[in-house]
Amino acid sequence: MSGDSDLDLDGLRAALGLGPPEKTEPTPFARTVAATLTEALASLRAAGMIEVEDAHVDALATEVVDAALESHSLKKLPLRIVKTLIHSDHVEEVYGTDEEISAALRPFLDRI
Repeated sequence: MSGDSDLDLDGLRAALGLGPPEKTEPTPFARTVAATLTEALASLRAAGMIEVEDAHVDALATEVVDAALESHSLKKLPLRIVKTLIHSDHVEEVYGTDEEISAALRPFLDRI
């Protein structure tokens, strides 16, 4: 191993004669998940369960949506989202308990 952990993927693609990666559009399902979870985060903020600076809302929404789309189980999705919120650098503070946040997420997740 070379010790150089900053791999320049664009340079590597160019060296291999590959163009830039294709941009793909999100699926209708991914758009629904994104819209629903963005609304859920706004609801959690309004209810005072999480504290997020305005400048970090979009990044947090992306992080939560990505975690949800990577989840392998709808049953475990509320816990996955709660853990993402707890460990996110975009969340200043989490005030709700795991159970309170999961319960607040349930109506949103039922729409997905």
